[in-house]
Amino acid sequence: MMSEANLRRLGLENSGPLRPGHPELGLPGLFCKCPIQARDEVGHIPQDPEDERSATLVAHWKCIEDGFNRLRGSRDLAPGATRRFLESWAGVVKGGDAGARLYASQADFILKHGRAFEWRALPHGVRMGAPRQCFRNAVRLALRKPRLYTYVEGYAINTWVADHPVAHAWCVDPEHFVVDTTWEEGADYFGVPFRAEYVRRMAGASRRDYPLIDNEELGFPLLTGAHAVAEAISA
Repeated sequence: MMSEANLRRLGLENSGPLRPGHPELGLPGLFCKCPIQARDEVGHIPQDPEDERSATLVAHWKCIEDGFNRLRGSRDLAPGATRRFLESWAGVVKGGDAGARLYASQADFILKHGRAFEWRALPHGVRMGAPRQCFRNAVRLALRKPRLYTYVEGYAINTWVADHPVAHAWCVDPEHFVVDTTWEEGADYFGVPFRAEYVRRMAGASRRDYPLIDNEELGFPLLTGAHAVAEAISA
C-alpha cells in the first residue's frame, strides 16, 4: 500500500470518518461515483488555485490509495533499467568535442567507474533535505559524516515522478546501501562513489551546486582528464 506520508506529500489528506450532517455526505465519489456516507474516510483532490470555478473533488480514501498503487505498479521497471539507459547514450559526445575528452560522455564515465546500488529507507537520525536539491543534500551529508556516508553521483529512477532514469546524487552507507535525502522512494541506482577529500575540494571551488561529473562551470575536469580519476573516486 502507498503510505499516507507519500499521499500527504502530494497534497492529499485523509479526513477520518465523516460525522452525520457533514456537508459532503451524498456527494458522488470522484472515482467510484458511490455517494459519500457517514463514517466514510475521504480525501480532497487539489484543484487549480487560479480557477475560482473549480469544484471540490472528493474521493473515498480507499479509492485514492488503490489508484496510486495501481499507478505505481504500472511504472515498475525491470532491474538494470538505469544501466541500459546509460549504455544507450554512452557514446554520444556532449558538445561534439571528442578530441578534448578521455570519456565520450557523462554516461561513458559512469559506466566505466560506477556500479549499481540498492535503495533502503533512511537510517535513524538522517533527515530529508530540500526537494530538487539532490547534489547539495548528498554533499552535505557526506561531508558532515564522512566516516559513515560516501557521496555518489549518477542516475536513478524516482518511482513517483520520472518514467525513466534521471541525473541524481545520493550517499551510501558502509554496507553500500543507498541513503537518499532527496527522494522518499527511489529505484535502480547506478553511480560513481567519490572520496570525501575530492567532494570537499570541489564544493569549495564551485559557486553553485554543480555535479562533479558533468561540471560545466569548471570545464568538465573529470571527463577531460584534468582531474585524476584515481584521486577522485572511492574504491
